[in-house]
Amino acid sequence: MLALGMAIPFTLRQLDYFVAVAEHGSVTAAAAVRNVAQPSVSIAVGELEAALGKSLFRRRPGQRLAITPAGRQLLIHARTALAAAQRIASGNRDRTEIKGEIAITCFRDIGAYYLPRLIAAFAARYPDVTFRLAEGNLAEVRTDIADGRCDLAITYDIELDLHGISRSTIHRLFPHALLPKNHRLARRSKVRLVELASERLVLEDFPLTYEYFITMFRLRGIEPPSVQLTPSFEMQRGLIANGWGVGLSCIRPKPDFSYDGQPIACRPLATAEPSSDIAIAHLGRETLTPPAAEFLASALKFYRNLSTVQA
Repeated sequence: MLALGMAIPFTLRQLDYFVAVAEHGSVTAAAAVRNVAQPSVSIAVGELEAALGKSLFRRRPGQRLAITPAGRQLLIHARTALAAAQRIASGNRDRTEIKGEIAITCFRDIGAYYLPRLIAAFAARYPDVTFRLAEGNLAEVRTDIADGRCDLAITYDIELDLHGISRSTIHRLFPHALLPKNHRLARRSKVRLVELASERLVLEDFPLTYEYFITMFRLRGIEPPSVQLTPSFEMQRGLIANGWGVGLSCIRPKPDFSYDGQPIACRPLATAEPSSDIAIAHLGRETLTPPAAEFLASALKFYRNLSTVQA
């Protein structure tokens, strides 16, 4: 820690350019976003690395810059310092004057279910805020948070704590079976997990998603004989709706139809299975810019109110 009165060997501008490079993955993109010449960003990041005596990015020809462990550690401090500076600069201005960009990454299966209503409600109050949106699988979303490529993320709360990622739960989901409408089990009010084990199991080909559902079977000593992996949630639903197998999911879009109009039967499981929490994740509230902090507060309030109405 710097002693009181000690000269600080870097500037807020250098921290800002460093964060911009982390967010956008290249010096060129960061310079364009900050509306400065590329050498200005390169020099600022180089001077920051020299002052700290650490490499903040790995340079790989033809690929985006990869933030180093030291860079990730600095990222939290840099975002915190910049967020504090923005709050000081804004002074006592009315909160309706909030403006800027919020970068949000969503787990691709749930983003469309949660994010549009949040953006629409927020934009009605803060029309000068813009959004940069991205989607990915669970691992990609987690990396986007840790590497500073987004301010906030909406994702399942799976292994976030293991990576030092803060989160606030907004919804809790329980797994259910996906069945063709004319399937023999579709007539049941609930489906036993063991009854699905003899069927072709259609699951998304995402590592954490796959393990989450397969572990349910393995904990009961069951190994599904046939698994069809799919690259997307809608492909999973489409195959099941057309009779290619059965599946498991936590999210349930409305209505229960696949893209090609075929009906799907969604039935709760008879066995008690672990729930999945939907969370808004970030590197810590103190790292959030005023627009991102206000969006987080608005989202949490929205879902608290929604839970009260539905209770």
